[in-house]
Parts: sequence; structure tokens; C-alpha cells
Amino acid sequence: MRYINLHNIYIRCSILALTLLITQASFCQVMDTGHKIDTLSAADRLAFRTNAVEWLILVPNIGIEYDLGRYNYNRYSIGLNLRYNWQTSHTFKPGAIFNVAEARLELRDYYRIREFTNYITPKKGFLNKLLSPRRETAKHPNTTYYRGAFAAYNKFTVKLGSEGHQGNAIIGGFMWGMMKPLYVFRRGHSLDLEFGVAVGVAYAKYDTFTHDAFLDYYPKTGNKTTILPVINDLRVGFVYRPGKYPITKKYRWRYDVDMNYQSEFDNKLLAKRRQIDSKAFNDSIDNYVRKLFWEKYDSITNKHRIAEDSLRLIGQDEKSLKRLEKENRKAKIQADKEAAKEEERQARRRLIREAAREARKEAEKSNSESEAEEPEKPAATTEEKEEKGGES
Repeated sequence: MRYINLHNIYIRCSILALTLLITQASFCQVMDTGHKIDTLSAADRLAFRTNAVEWLILVPNIGIEYDLGRYNYNRYSIGLNLRYNWQTSHTFKPGAIFNVAEARLELRDYYRIREFTNYITPKKGFLNKLLSPRRETAKHPNTTYYRGAFAAYNKFTVKLGSEGHQGNAIIGGFMWGMMKPLYVFRRGHSLDLEFGVAVGVAYAKYDTFTHDAFLDYYPKTGNKTTILPVINDLRVGFVYRPGKYPITKKYRWRYDVDMNYQSEFDNKLLAKRRQIDSKAFNDSIDNYVRKLFWEKYDSITNKHRIAEDSLRLIGQDEKSLKRLEKENRKAKIQADKEAAKEEERQARRRLIREAAREARKEAEKSNSESEAEEPEKPAATTEEKEEKGGES
């Protein structure tokens, strides 16, 4: 007898059904463009959802969502998601375990893409542009988008390899997704198709264990506490709305449905633009007048400055000329004094040389005359010497 794998058949049938529903969704996208305010009942504000991806991995889940506002231009909702797959029965201790139980609280902000107009202008800054619903063209006008935050408490026992983990985790983060209208039932109830992802940070405290197949139990090997980034939810799911107000009429921009608000908004925007234009006009006139004034003032100031600088330079030149003349006079007087001293020294030297020359000539002349006139005297006798000594 051939063995039939029911699990594989279940997964293939689920994928086929999901594909058919996604294909059907492309033929049911008609969005409401009316311009009126509708008041929603409690049933219109209520929705139930489930994630088909988790059903494919055999994790039952369900969620409930409630709109915070009672008008069709409300865009905020609060929701609670539950998923539970715990302690499934086995005849023996399995080597692979995937037990999870989680409760998650969500806050969502729904929006539709808005094209640029006179009153819808592009945001500034990379992050604002990335998060803004304003675009040049709405490529998918029948799609409703959402963004939001979540907080979850998770209890888990997971063993897909040699080591398992069992513990608790607190998770917080952000989500983003989109919804497409899928089908509207005869009584007005509707079914939507949802795609989304939720990422965040988990604070986990858990025990580690292994599997002892021989003794058929799970010995504990340790415990850990950690903080790590996680993908909390990958969503391809369905949303059922029990009321008679489908998503094609909900989550509208108030400007598109409330004419009074639109008129008030346009008036405020027009007044603001007039104020901006008036301020710009006044600023332009002020700038023009200020520019003319400063041009004239700068020209006059520059003329006065040039005149003052020229007079200052002339005064500086006169002072420098006088100082130079004075220095030249001093230098000339000093030079004349040194020249006079030098002439006096030269004249003194000449006189001294001439006097010396005359004295030398007189001495030579007197010597020559004395030698020529005086004869040689005989030597004195002894008697004469005695007479001279007696006389003395």
C-alpha cells in the first residue's frame, strides 16, 4: 500500500487556494471616490484577521481589530493578535519541536497614496519622503497601506537542531503592510487580502536543552538572557469585515470626504500663501530699497574714504619729504664739518713738514758754515789749564 503524506497535500492545497484568491483580488479593486461623511457602526469598525503563512506551518492564529474613530475618514485602529501551538500530543519525545504561544497588541495608521496637487506638496528630507504617502503618481490607487507599532509577549519552545531553546520573550517594533479588497458578500460583508511584515527587538530569557533519544527526555544544558533583532511576523493573510462597510470606503483622507473641512483647509492654505507672498513681496521691496541705499551709501563712503586716504598719503608724503630734507641737511653739515677737520689736519701736517724741512735746511747750512770758518786749535798746556781752574 502506497504511503500518502497528508501534510504535503495540505500545504499544496493551501498554496493553490492562496494563489487563486490573490488572482481573484486583482479583479475586485473598485475604490470609493464619493465626497460625503459616513458614520460607522460598531460592526463596520470591527474586523477579524488570520495569517495564512502561520497556518501553513501549523500554527493556528487569529486577530481582532477595531477602528478608533467612527467616521469613514478615521485612519487609526487598535488590534490584538493571538497564535498558539503548544504541547501537541506525541507517543514519544520528538527530536524536533516548535511550540509557540504569543499575544501581540498593535496600533495601525492606514493611508492611501496621494498625488501631488496645489495643496499637496512633496515632503522635504529623505526620511520624510520615505514615510510620506505623497507621490507624483498613484501607481496602485486601489491599495490601502498601513504602518504602525506593536508590542508582544511570546512563550516558546523551539528545537530544530541539536540544541533547543525554551523560555519567554518581550518584543517591540514596527510594522508595514498593504491591503487589497478581495470579495464582497451578498449581505455586505467583505473579505480583504493582506500583506505585511513586522520587525523589532526581542528581550529573551530562555533555557537550553538537548534531546536524549535513548532515555527519551530533554536534559537542560544552561540558560541565557539576550537582546536580539527579530522578524516577528511575515503576513499573507485574510481580513473579514462583518459590517456592511468594506475597506474600499474606509480610511479616506478627510479632505476628500468632508467638504466643510476642505473649504476651511483651502481657505487657511490660501491665507497662508497670501501671507507668504505678501511677506516675500515686502521683503523684495525692502531688499531693493536696502540695496539701493547701501549702494549709494557705499559709493559715498568709498569716495570719502578715498579722499581721506589720499590726503593722508599726501600728509605722509610731506612729512617724509621734510624728514628727508632735515636728514640731508644734517648729513651735509656733518660732512662739511668732517671735511673742514680733514683740511685743518692736512694744513697742520703741511706746516709741520715745512717747518721740519726749514729746520733741517738751517741746521745743515749752519753746520757747513761753522766747519768752513773755524781753524783747528792746539791742545792746551798744563799751565793754561791751571790758570783757567784758578780763575774759575
